[in-house]
Amino acid sequence: MAVLACASLIGVLTPTAAAAAPGCTRTGCNGKVASANGCTSDAYAVSSFSRVDGNDPEQTVAHGDLYYSPACGAMWGDYTATFFGDTSTLELDWQPTYGGLNQKAQSILISGVGNYVTTMVSWEYSVQLCASSPTGNPDGNATCTVWR
Repeated sequence: MAVLACASLIGVLTPTAAAAAPGCTRTGCNGKVASANGCTSDAYAVSSFSRVDGNDPEQTVAHGDLYYSPACGAMWGDYTATFFGDTSTLELDWQPTYGGLNQKAQSILISGVGNYVTTMVSWEYSVQLCASSPTGNPDGNATCTVWR
């Protein structure tokens, strides 16, 4: 009886499908969308920030994450705006790993509640995600992740 039970269990198990190869890797991902290139399944946040739009009387908190995908060897920014009047600018910046001039990978104008995602940049660079609101931060300060 025990042998029969084991045999029936083995028959139920099926091999899993091989993981799909990512659509790009490292610098080949620069400027591409993570979700369209199979880069989100293994991704995790490597740095985050929270901020309040200075115009929001309720002081609701917006949140930004810098994501990294080991399979793709790339990073990108994800920002969730929670205030209908949020007019931030979201920027993904990069620079050579050992220093150099900052380069703008992407700049997105945030206009209201929603989730905003940048394109990717190779993890071979130092990368930072920032959100600034000229109306909420008259001194021009931005809220940023640490450089990764």
